[in-house]
Amino acid sequence: MTRFALAALLVLATTFGFPNPALAQGSQGFCPDASGITVVVDFQELGGSTIVRCATGDQATGLAALKNSGIGITGTQRWGEGFICRIEGKPAANSEACIDTPPARAYWSYWHASNGGAWTYSDKGVINRKPPAGSFEGWSFSLDKTETTNPPPRVAPVRPVAAPTTTKPPVVPPPGAPVQPGAPAQPGSPAQPGKPAPGTPAAPGAVTTTTPPASTPTSGSASASASVGPSTSGEPAAAPSTTDSATWSGEVENTAAEDRSNSPVGALVGAGAVLLLAIAGGVVGFRRRRAADR
Repeated sequence: MTRFALAALLVLATTFGFPNPALAQGSQGFCPDASGITVVVDFQELGGSTIVRCATGDQATGLAALKNSGIGITGTQRWGEGFICRIEGKPAANSEACIDTPPARAYWSYWHASNGGAWTYSDKGVINRKPPAGSFEGWSFSLDKTETTNPPPRVAPVRPVAAPTTTKPPVVPPPGAPVQPGAPAQPGSPAQPGKPAPGTPAAPGAVTTTTPPASTPTSGSASASASVGPSTSGEPAAAPSTTDSATWSGEVENTAAEDRSNSPVGALVGAGAVLLLAIAGGVVGFRRRRAADR
């Protein structure tokens, strides 16, 4: 019973044409190179999108290329897959029983072409033809046509050419090109605006570290100090130079002397001295008058 059941299932699969599963090597679209066979299926009046798939590698027959591309087919009950009755379930079973050879008015016509060539109606059966590597196998449904009006597949047998990939080389600036903004300044180059260069004099009003030489204040300190005071012209005074070779003018020392002469302590000391002299003079005069009276 078991052997009989398996044999019956095999006959049913061959007769009624259960679709073959897509093989792993089948891929969608045109074959990328001449190492495979591109299979094109055009349903014509049956409706549906045109199928283009690739059977990779060498294919022994047109039937092998059709099946290895991953397209489901159904043979006839009498001749098996030697006659292709359905492709991807078309035509439907209610219009074609696939018992014997399909009629000449409604069948799948078989075509072949080289890459870049023209479709040619095959004069051999699907199991009697070996497709050359890189060629095209075509299947087009013919409905109510004759031998001279059978339609070839409506897809040109031409492998698309892959667009070359071009990589632009990096742009290298020529020797001596100016430094891009933001690059650090080279040694010896001028400082950027807003940044003091090494050795730049201090800004106006900044404290300098030059120590003035000791000198004795003179009577002209008041006039000298006037030149140091703030200017009324509204322009900032020039900063004193820090160069060692500059000649000392004595202005800082005279300013200090002026500050001491205008100090309240000095005025009080002077007034006290005058008062003491007046008292001493009075005492001396008083003693002289007393001596004269005696």
